[in-house]
Amino acid sequence: MPPLARIGIISIGQMGLGISHLLTASNYQILTNISDRSAATQSRAKEASITLVLTDIDLVAQSDYIFSIVPPRDAIATATRIVDAFSAIKEGRKGREPLYYLDLNAIAPSTARKIEELIRERAPSIRFIDGGIIGGPPSPPSNSSGESPAKAEEWTRPGVPLSGPHTLASASISGAHLAATLNTLFLDSRIGTASGLKCSFAALSKGFTALALQSFTTASNLGCCDALEHYLDRYIPGAKAKAGKSIVGCPPKAYRWVEEMNQIGLCFTEDGGWSHEANVFGRVAGVYGELAQVVEKRGGTEGMGELDGAIAALRKGLKEGKITKDELEKLIAE
Repeated sequence: MPPLARIGIISIGQMGLGISHLLTASNYQILTNISDRSAATQSRAKEASITLVLTDIDLVAQSDYIFSIVPPRDAIATATRIVDAFSAIKEGRKGREPLYYLDLNAIAPSTARKIEELIRERAPSIRFIDGGIIGGPPSPPSNSSGESPAKAEEWTRPGVPLSGPHTLASASISGAHLAATLNTLFLDSRIGTASGLKCSFAALSKGFTALALQSFTTASNLGCCDALEHYLDRYIPGAKAKAGKSIVGCPPKAYRWVEEMNQIGLCFTEDGGWSHEANVFGRVAGVYGELAQVVEKRGGTEGMGELDGAIAALRKGLKEGKITKDELEKLIAE
């Protein structure tokens, strides 16, 4: 049976890989250009039945849709790569259905509008959709098997809000099926609405995590962590469990969250109407920057898989001092 559509995904990180698994199980062909990535990443993509191409030109030439799922700081650069590739082969796509470009990154509405402007000015035939991903990577039900594959709605899936003048559900190549498979929610026709919703959600979830990191580390330094947990259980039921899960889960992602917090700050200032003085998320970015530095200094997250271990490692790392600004920039850029 031929694939329902060909979808290029940039890049195949944890989320990109999860979405690839979901779409492959739903009879979509996934392509990616990871020619500049490690052998381990390329091997992981092959094991997931992802078609590897050598250039962005190949990716654009063969895809019906392009999904951008990259660290926030790379969102504009990734869109520029695709526009450059599209411009190089524009004649080669004549007679085909329009190429759809979905930005699913954690960016501010103004950043999404910059990408839309870039596409409108240089590749107006590309149909741009503003989006975001809320929740963890897709995963199949535990009782699924190769003999009886699970339906998309049986998977654990994140929510994917979308906005803009072009709707995924109306795309001629399996658009309605793809929109349903991805668990999308169309918000409105404005570029920036979906990105703003993602920012608003992440501010609450990751903002809480940043507060938990500082609260538990400080309480631990003071020798009153047990008492903190006691009072959380008594007066804010569920907060201790949420804090513990958040603290343990965030160290491997901290470097990605630095720019995401900056983008949330932009969103709240530009679209929320808050003054620069009220922008707390620049400081929240600093919390994740310091956590990223600790992880880099330690050479990874080993021993941080439990709350006590994570807090102990963070306390020790903060006392030992920070890595250099150049080292942090390199870490965030990787």
